[in-house]
Amino acid sequence: MDNGDVLTSAGSAAGIDLLIHLVRRDHGPSVANTVARRLVVPPHREGGQAQFVEAAVAPVKDDDAVARAMAWALANLSRPITVAALARVAGMSQRGFVRHFHRRTGTSPLRWVITQRIAASLPLLESSTVPVEKVGAAVGFESPVTFRHHLSRSMRTSPSAYRKAFGR
Repeated sequence: MDNGDVLTSAGSAAGIDLLIHLVRRDHGPSVANTVARRLVVPPHREGGQAQFVEAAVAPVKDDDAVARAMAWALANLSRPITVAALARVAGMSQRGFVRHFHRRTGTSPLRWVITQRIAASLPLLESSTVPVEKVGAAVGFESPVTFRHHLSRSMRTSPSAYRKAFGR
């Protein structure tokens, strides 16, 4: 509870909530969101939310064909990305690329691209008032429906609810 000069909480989880509230009040939503992610907690507990944790990126070798394709995809998220295009950048057949990619990442190339697009959309939802439809388009989703579907599936919340929880 925040009554100006007197703030209270009950229990350890509520203490963490209070800490994030103080950080948000004193340093803004961006810093509070970073603290919440590092503590592996949402900045607002409303129930039913997925953990909002930034994914670690493993270092890659410059001569790695799969890494080269992944870097290309990250630089071109707003454009259509196909397995054929990724394989071409890697200098491999599509079948070989999919096999190497899965061995390296544990997922399919297109599932990985969707995950990267979702990750790229989060800062836009957090720090801007750009309409959800334009956020999805900016990170390469073909339609607002597709963006909403994938973000909801991944984050277990809608783009609007995510923005409300993490935005300014």
